Amino acid sequence: MTGSEALYVRDGDAFVGTMCTKGGWHENGQSGGAVLALLGHVLEDVPTLAPMSLSRLTVDIVRPVPVGEPLHLATRIVREGKKIQVVEFAVTAASVELVLARALRLRDLDVSGFEAMPLSTTAVDPASELPPPADLDGAEVHLRVPPFLRLGAELRRTREPVAGGHGVWARLRVPVVAGEAIRTTSRTTLPMDCVNLIGMGGTLGNATAINADVNAHVSRAAVGEWVALTGHTHFAPGVGHGISVATMSDAQGVFGVTSTSQIVDRRLDT
Repeated sequence: MTGSEALYVRDGDAFVGTMCTKGGWHENGQSGGAVLALLGHVLEDVPTLAPMSLSRLTVDIVRPVPVGEPLHLATRIVREGKKIQVVEFAVTAASVELVLARALRLRDLDVSGFEAMPLSTTAVDPASELPPPADLDGAEVHLRVPPFLRLGAELRRTREPVAGGHGVWARLRVPVVAGEAIRTTSRTTLPMDCVNLIGMGGTLGNATAINADVNAHVSRAAVGEWVALTGHTHFAPGVGHGISVATMSDAQGVFGVTSTSQIVDRRLDT
């Protein structure tokens, strides 16, 4: 399947990933960013008792997600309420669990007009120091860039640290599901995975560093197409682990934080 019109096409009650979803860690595996965008899309179909939006998303990628095979997304509400909802996801292919996720949604209520409401402890936005996306090279100009970052999403990153942190701009190039509009939650969840190896510039030398999870908190949904991530990657060579952590910002400022864990190993094809 080589379609470039969207990340996924519907196949009955399943979703089939196109080449736009193909990542770089497995021969026929999808990028985590594509999977997170799909989770965001599906989450908006889960009803709530009151207006709510995503606050936290935890994703465990337990097996590679195949391109071109029907994916079934089962959802289960494990906590239902008018202020809090917790939704669990299980992504399967051929009855094999590939991804397990849990989303926390909180009720939406405008409290800005109330007296004595708390203020944020800082208004600092690291992304305000970054060059705009138009002034940065896209990831597609580099070698070994997977189809997801050439066809499905766009990633533009700084070459050097800016104001003490590495910067990345990310957005979707195509709809998440063919024939359906991009949903706000997908614009919020896609960049959560783009923190992986922030600052590494796609260069790992003789190593691989596959991320096994994504953990993110957001105070609100992303606004606009582009989301900026500013942060760092830290490695612990003694145990072969790594973590990447970043702040998420858009045109209205900081709205979240995201992180991933990596399994670091020696590259076998060098």
